[in-house]
Amino acid sequence: MAEDVIGSLLDGLGPDLYRENAFRVTGLAVSASARDIRRHTERLRVASRFETDAPAETVLFGEPPDPAETRQAAQRLRDPARRLLDEFFWFWPLEAGRPDQAVAALRRGDTAEAERVWKDDGSAVAQHNLAVLAHARALDSSDPALWHEVFETWQRVVRDDPFWMLLETRAREFADPRLGPGTAARLREDLPEALLGINARLAVTALRDGRRSEAEAHIGFMNRSGFDRLDIAEALRRAVEPDAARLRSIGEKAERAVDADPAEGAEAAQRLLDQAAPLLDALAIALPPDHPVLRGAKDDVAVRTLHCVIPYCNETDDWKSAVQVIERALPVAATKAVRKRLKDSLATVRSNLSYSTCWFCKDLPSSDRSVFEQKLYGNVRHTMGRVTWQVLTVNVPRCAPCRSAHVRRRLTVFGSAAVTVAAGAYVGFGLFAINWVFFGFLTLVGAFIAVCVILGSGAGALPPAETGKLREFPPVRDRLSTGAWFLGAKPPGVN
Repeated sequence: MAEDVIGSLLDGLGPDLYRENAFRVTGLAVSASARDIRRHTERLRVASRFETDAPAETVLFGEPPDPAETRQAAQRLRDPARRLLDEFFWFWPLEAGRPDQAVAALRRGDTAEAERVWKDDGSAVAQHNLAVLAHARALDSSDPALWHEVFETWQRVVRDDPFWMLLETRAREFADPRLGPGTAARLREDLPEALLGINARLAVTALRDGRRSEAEAHIGFMNRSGFDRLDIAEALRRAVEPDAARLRSIGEKAERAVDADPAEGAEAAQRLLDQAAPLLDALAIALPPDHPVLRGAKDDVAVRTLHCVIPYCNETDDWKSAVQVIERALPVAATKAVRKRLKDSLATVRSNLSYSTCWFCKDLPSSDRSVFEQKLYGNVRHTMGRVTWQVLTVNVPRCAPCRSAHVRRRLTVFGSAAVTVAAGAYVGFGLFAINWVFFGFLTLVGAFIAVCVILGSGAGALPPAETGKLREFPPVRDRLSTGAWFLGAKPPGVN
């Protein structure tokens, strides 16, 4: 039972640890008896009845508390477990039952004098008080230089066996079943992670507010604290858990939106990536690259993005938007398995995009009626005077406007050839009629050559520039690159 109560109380420690300490708020000493607490509470009740404020007994680490805060703090001191923790994080007298010069200096706000007394004393209690003072100062100030001695002083306390014997004795004095044997050992074991957790919370809060340098400073203090690396990692994990949970919530919301309307998938995926980016950036700063929380969060965002895109593609056939989303999600994925999954999906979507978009203009959607059929021949074999080969037809996506342009161009070529033939025949035979046989012959030959040139350069189904594009169509390019396949229905010179 002791383990549970101490652990839960330590988990709740935050940057306001000292400002909210019941002894700071009430002004009572850690040695205050139950009678002292009752008398203090009665003074507050009387002051409240006559609408007057009780005099503040401390000016350390924050503004003087109001009566309500003081009453709440006094009430907390009635709980032995909470009181033990508040005692631990406050200043102890060097000798019980005797006037304490350092405590008196603190009541005057003279922390320098208190620090001098404790340094001169050097006892276990003095070392503990110096750690509390250094920590409270650092949390109460914006000066990062104050953090350099915080963990050093707490390290001395953690290693100081006599101090923990004193704390175990104090825990037994409460006679509370929750504070049984081993209470001090439990607190000693969990103290490093609890202290680191405060800096982790400060770092994550700074990241959320866009104060990256401040966040990195706190993480640096943690890494140089001298505490176990596992404690540092666990403190950071706890601090970023709300952000990791928020990422999961954002992803679930995106998936629900797509379930309701698959046509919103691309927009939902882009919105998911937009909202996840700053949270993932914060996790990446707070956690090492191989931390399972970071890797899991990144993979989760990438996979949920894919879950949004797949129904969208099935609903809309908008492969172009899908490519853009998956290309954006791919760098987010952290593990090889998830990256492979996205790469495979991206390859499929790109393939579908290549067949759904006109390959020639790269803009308009292709039309089944406008597909360009390109013949390829390959695996040519010459055996006993016979030539055999294989023929493959590749359907190249083409839009109706490009098909019309190609047809018009081909008709123009044939029209030009026909006009050339007609003109050559008219002129040539006209020259024959007037006995200019030689010039008539030259005219017919010239017309024939011109027709051959026209048909040779433009009689194909595609113009030369478009043929170049055709060669880059992946199924065509892949076949041609083997060296065993060629454009055309059959090898040249074969009937």
